[in-house]
Amino acid sequence: MDLTVAGRAEAVATRHAPRGAPLQRLFARILESSSFSLNAREIMQLANRSTGSLDDLKRLIQTDPALVALLLRRLNSAYYRLDRPVQDLHAAARLLGFREFRNLAITVYMSRMFESSTDVGTFHRTDLWNHSVAVAAASHLVSRVCGCGVPADAYIAGLLHDLGLLLVNRQMRRRFAQVVQRVSRSTTLADIERSVYGFDHAQLGGYAAQQWEFPAAVVDAIQYHHDVHTAPAPHRELVFVVAAADYLCSRAGWSAVGVHNVPLPPDVVYRVLGLDQVALAVIWDELLPTLEKARSLAVV
Repeated sequence: MDLTVAGRAEAVATRHAPRGAPLQRLFARILESSSFSLNAREIMQLANRSTGSLDDLKRLIQTDPALVALLLRRLNSAYYRLDRPVQDLHAAARLLGFREFRNLAITVYMSRMFESSTDVGTFHRTDLWNHSVAVAAASHLVSRVCGCGVPADAYIAGLLHDLGLLLVNRQMRRRFAQVVQRVSRSTTLADIERSVYGFDHAQLGGYAAQQWEFPAAVVDAIQYHHDVHTAPAPHRELVFVVAAADYLCSRAGWSAVGVHNVPLPPDVVYRVLGLDQVALAVIWDELLPTLEKARSLAVV
C-alpha cells in the first residue's frame, strides 16, 4: 500500500476511534449485530475508487432483484419528475449517471435498515427516515445553491448523517427510551444522549461509517454535524452543508425526534458556505417543494 494513503487511512481511523477502551468495546459490540449490507458497503466504497465505473455499479445492483424493483419504483416517483417511466436498470443507469445512481441505491438500502427499527414513546421510525431523506434532499439543495462541494455527494452525507441514531434505536432500546423521554425543545438531542449514554449518535455513526469504509468526507459529515467547530479542514464544507440542512429541515417540521431542538448553526457555517440573505432566500423558496418531493423517496 502507498505510504501516503496508509497514513491518511490511519489518521482517519484514529480521529474516529471512540475515546476510552469501554466505549470502543461498546461501539464494536453494537456494530457486531448491526451491519450495512455488504452490497451497500461495496457500492459506497466504489465511490472512493478511481477505477470505479457506472458498469461496476450496475453489476453490483443487478445482483439484488428486490433492490432493482425498489430502485425503479423510486426513480419513477415524483422526486425525479421523469417525462416517461423507466423500465429497466440499464436505462436508469444511463439516465442518472454514476453519483445519482449510487445515491438512489443507497437510499433503498437505508430504507431496508429502518424496517427493523422500533417506535419508542414519542419517537417514530418513520419520522427519523423522513428526516434522513429530507436532510439528504436539503443538503443537495444547499450544496447546489452555495456552490460548495458536489451536490450528489452532499445528498449521501445528509442521508446517512443520523446513522448512529438508527443504530442506538436498534441495539440499545431501553437506554434509547430514556433519551426519548427527556427530549425537549430546550435541550439538544446530542446533549441528552451524552448524559444518558456517555456518547452521542454522531460519534457512533462516524465510527460505524469509518469501520464500514465509507468515503472520508461522508464519515466526517456524520461525525461532526453536531460539532462543526471541530470539523477537520479537508471536509469542513460538507460538514457545514449537512449541519445547515439538518437545522433547516428540523425548523421546517421534518425533525428526527418529533421536536425541533436542532440549534442554529454558528456564524462560521454561514460565512464559509456564503449563506447570505440572497442565498437563504433562494433556499427557503425551494426548500418546502424539495421536501415535499422527497416524500416519494421516503416510502419504507
